[in-house]
Amino acid sequence: MTRAERLQFWNVRNLSYKIVLGVLVSALVLSAIVGMGSRTQNAVFVYEVGKPVRLGQRVVPSPKAGEVLIKVTAAQLLPHDSYGRDRGVFIGEKLPIVLGSSLAGTIEELGPDVAPDYELGERVFGTSNLQCPTPDQAGLQQYAILQADSIGRTPSNFSDDEVATLPINVATIMIALFTKFGFELSAPWEEKPFDFASQTIVVLGAGTNAAKIFTRFATKQLGIKNIITVASLTNTAALLEVGATTVIDRHAPEDSIIEQVHIVAGRIDNVAMIIDCASWEHHLAASLLTPNKPSRLVTLHRVNEAKVQETRPLCRATLV
Repeated sequence: MTRAERLQFWNVRNLSYKIVLGVLVSALVLSAIVGMGSRTQNAVFVYEVGKPVRLGQRVVPSPKAGEVLIKVTAAQLLPHDSYGRDRGVFIGEKLPIVLGSSLAGTIEELGPDVAPDYELGERVFGTSNLQCPTPDQAGLQQYAILQADSIGRTPSNFSDDEVATLPINVATIMIALFTKFGFELSAPWEEKPFDFASQTIVVLGAGTNAAKIFTRFATKQLGIKNIITVASLTNTAALLEVGATTVIDRHAPEDSIIEQVHIVAGRIDNVAMIIDCASWEHHLAASLLTPNKPSRLVTLHRVNEAKVQETRPLCRATLV
């Protein structure tokens, strides 16, 4: 090797060392910066569809414009969460993913343009966007991002567990009352004349949170006078307080329940709207409905409309 070749070799080697050293130093600096600026948290992940959830860790996200970071204290799991874990509904292309779209907690950090609408430490609740491509807005983790326009302040007389159930229940009763998937009543904001007071609605599974919210809204806000509820009698005081006309014992024989409902309604033809908040089988609901005119059965669990129509052919049965 000539002297010139040796010099060229050493120059290339020294340049290579400098490049490698520079890359290593840059990586170490970047790692230190990231380590200083980020936190990790515990989260419950779905790693594989059809397999049990597992505990893992992920970085605590930072709120962007219009967002807040919530320290999660309560999260509600819904049927679509179990469908996601078991069948991949909504989540099949996003694995690993964290479940839970309704949550409550305290504000940990504000996005750049959120103040002064909210303050650090405020108790809030809200619902996440199911279309979010990352788990940042999910509830089964220690910290979650929510849109500032999708949260509300938690009333002092409500627990975090209670308010975490509000978003989905409120959305459900609005769909049940005012959309084509429910009773299609005229919504108050449409400013169309509608005689709410003369309506009769039967509520099955009336001891559930959704049913109580439905009953309160139907009676206190819409002015519906006849809300007939079927529930355990331990719920009597609570249901009467939110406006139920009567509470019929769900443990009574089915024939007795049917007879009592029709007496309170005045006659069977007055029972044309039923919301079932608990049942997976809807024989009782079908038996309560009038067979003589169009009727609606709205359910919170999957309903077999064809089976209902075997005895009530004029009934439209829908899941909300």
